[in-house]
Amino acid sequence: MKKLLVTTLMVFGTVFGAFATGNNITVVAEKRANHLSEQMIRELRLNNYQANKVREINMDVAAQITEIEQKHEGNEQLIAEQCKKVLAVRDLEFEDILSTVQYNDYFGDRKMYSKVDSEFVSSLDKQGSENMATNEKADKNAIASNVN
Repeated sequence: MKKLLVTTLMVFGTVFGAFATGNNITVVAEKRANHLSEQMIRELRLNNYQANKVREINMDVAAQITEIEQKHEGNEQLIAEQCKKVLAVRDLEFEDILSTVQYNDYFGDRKMYSKVDSEFVSSLDKQGSENMATNEKADKNAIASNVN
């Protein structure tokens, strides 16, 4: 009976742990896509239709890239290779949405947009580690207050 209970709890823990990780990927992808989209909307001076389409495309791309980065963490060459394919598809989609002038501006600034994106993700990682440290301190304080 104890083995069944322990096994059941382990299964639930695994399922909820996987759900929490997947949810975190979605949140990071949304923040990433929104940040990049807002910058592109401002700099390329997009109209409402273009802005909505760019947000959609960036959301899909950010989700794919975030998943690739999580899946192949530590293998920078594989990450770069797979992300390059995803970004090439995004370029084709943008070509259909943006005017010729806007697309030329975007295409010339792709490296800058990639840099902005990577800096933003780095800032999210720093915030995440700071929040984790804060949560650990709060847990220690809670334990100390429970003991007292």
